[in-house]
Amino acid sequence: MQYQADPALIGRQIYQILATSFDREILLQIANTLGVACQADFCFIAAVADEKIVNPNACWQNRSDGPNAVGAGADSTQTPEHSQTTRLKSPSISLEHPVLANVLADGEIVAISDYLESPAASESNSPVTPLRCRAILARAARFGGAVNGIMIVGKSQPHEWTGADRQRLEAASDAIGIAISQIQKNQEIATLNEQLQRQAKYKNLLGSVSALTQTTSEVERILQQVIENTVDTLEVDRGQILLLKYTDPLCKTRSPSQTPKAKVELVCESVLKKNANKQEIAQSGAGKKSSTSKTKNKEKTANSPSKIPNSKSNNSPAFWLSESSLFDKAFHSAPKPLVLAASVESIGNEQESVAGILKLQGVRAGVLVPLTGDRCQETVLGFLILQHSEPRAWSPEELEVLELVCAQASRAIIQNQTLKEAQTLAEDRTAQLQQSLDVQGKLYEQSANQLEQLRKLKLIKDEFLSTLSHELRTPLTIMKLAILMLKQAEQPSASRVKYLDILEQQCSKETALVNDLLALKQFELQQVPISLIKIDFKRLIQDLAGDFEKQWADKELTLKVDLPKFARLETDPDSLKRVLLELLTNAGKYSASGTAVVFEASEMPGCIVLSVSNFGPGISAADLPHIFDKFRRGTGITDQAIAGTGLGLALVKCLVQHLNGTIDVSSTPVESSEADELWRTSFTLTLPQSPAELCNLGE
Repeated sequence: MQYQADPALIGRQIYQILATSFDREILLQIANTLGVACQADFCFIAAVADEKIVNPNACWQNRSDGPNAVGAGADSTQTPEHSQTTRLKSPSISLEHPVLANVLADGEIVAISDYLESPAASESNSPVTPLRCRAILARAARFGGAVNGIMIVGKSQPHEWTGADRQRLEAASDAIGIAISQIQKNQEIATLNEQLQRQAKYKNLLGSVSALTQTTSEVERILQQVIENTVDTLEVDRGQILLLKYTDPLCKTRSPSQTPKAKVELVCESVLKKNANKQEIAQSGAGKKSSTSKTKNKEKTANSPSKIPNSKSNNSPAFWLSESSLFDKAFHSAPKPLVLAASVESIGNEQESVAGILKLQGVRAGVLVPLTGDRCQETVLGFLILQHSEPRAWSPEELEVLELVCAQASRAIIQNQTLKEAQTLAEDRTAQLQQSLDVQGKLYEQSANQLEQLRKLKLIKDEFLSTLSHELRTPLTIMKLAILMLKQAEQPSASRVKYLDILEQQCSKETALVNDLLALKQFELQQVPISLIKIDFKRLIQDLAGDFEKQWADKELTLKVDLPKFARLETDPDSLKRVLLELLTNAGKYSASGTAVVFEASEMPGCIVLSVSNFGPGISAADLPHIFDKFRRGTGITDQAIAGTGLGLALVKCLVQHLNGTIDVSSTPVESSEADELWRTSFTLTLPQSPAELCNLGE
């Protein structure tokens, strides 16, 4: 007597499988349990997306009936836990079949005792049954109220399905839906873990290169370690670093139509560590066929450093840049990497001498990344080339990491060249100083001035990079998080609107920053025409006051306006409004809570004087002379996380000069203040009333 499972036990058995089995075994065990319970010859369970069979899926088949059973000819593997079940290759099943389409459309159980006698089989254009079964019992699996899978049991001969069979399928529906969802979630987690592992490898690669450049000044060691770490991290067969040695230093800058006369010299290379032993055996059997023993030793060990072109012993393999079409193309495409596909004609077209140095035989994929100058990317220092014996695609993430690695290697090369140039210069200067004390004094003074200028430039650069990095990265980070949230399919409408608003706000901030930079450049070049219009100054101030009082409400700031009646004022309204907007914004930003921002205006012969004052921390005496410099912010402002780029006041000064006016700033402590740190900071703006004076600016 064959075993028949109680329908009520099916669900519990499946839930027990979920709790005790691995992902790759869950659906197969569930298919086995359901097929045995229904005494079926065949059971197929699969996930469904967009009305198509997707992973995960599993197919079970009863093989106890001998060679005439369903699918007896399929490639199968015996499952040890169930001697009468077989794990089959996933069958090719189309959900467009009428039987299966009805299951997904209606969400109900479809029971067919004999498919050949069903209406679908009698239609002239009906496809053959998707499963080699006469009797079919099918139902959709659901999770969260939505169909996410399908389960099908079948018999090779006609069979009347009982109510118990239907109950078993019904009892298994929710559990199978949960199983499919669980497996898919675990697969997503596994994919994310793989991405995190790759990112961790790339981070370790960049960290190791950065640490090496900070701990040693030996560029040979740095480059050798860079290529070894890169080859091992990206798991490519071979990597090389080649440097350019220009015959004419003035030709280092790239020309779109001209290839400079330069030697391409191999300075270091590495092979994948797991392939090193195989290559060593192959190379030892081939014998010594090349006079470049230094390069061969590097291939065998994958750890031997090579000399750079500036070294005294320059025996590195080399070729002219013009002799290689591959490197010529990479040179002119710099700073972008040159990706080599699986079958690149340029690889086969290389000269024999070049191909021998580059080891191009058997290469099916590769990439050339230029080493360019840190500040001027028009100068190509050399190339990092990766080669692989199998076809492979280079992901954008890999190319980005390679560009960062090459940027660090380029900095090490430039620092080394600069150091050697400095050492040579120091030796020449020492000889001159020994001959003349006067020359010694002048050179010392000049060096001191240069060091001071470099120190100041470094401070400005560090502050600019810190400010710009914050103003660029913060909105971009927020935008990226909002995009990630929007990608989640189950986000409610209100949340999607919220994240879209965030994207719009941060995008506007980025746009405003770019517009400020462009406007500042135009004003510096005096490319903006001036448009004189007689304006209602009182109305302009009232509009601005209303807007700022609303913005300052949370900070309990007030705006006090002292505005006399002007006889006339003709100026560029857009420029004036932008000046006042920046000054009021700046005043509100640095005002102490509960204080007032004071706007005063007065009229003098031929001009008007406007003043915006606020009460807050104040500006130090050291910062006052530089307050209108581009990207310059007050001491400690960045540490206090006060938003800003250092462009606002620089733009104000340009606008005021555009209006043929002047602007001054003062910051003094308030004597009656209870707190010692409360200062009054005032920006005083003087503008001409006469259009003639404005016109004189253009002359």
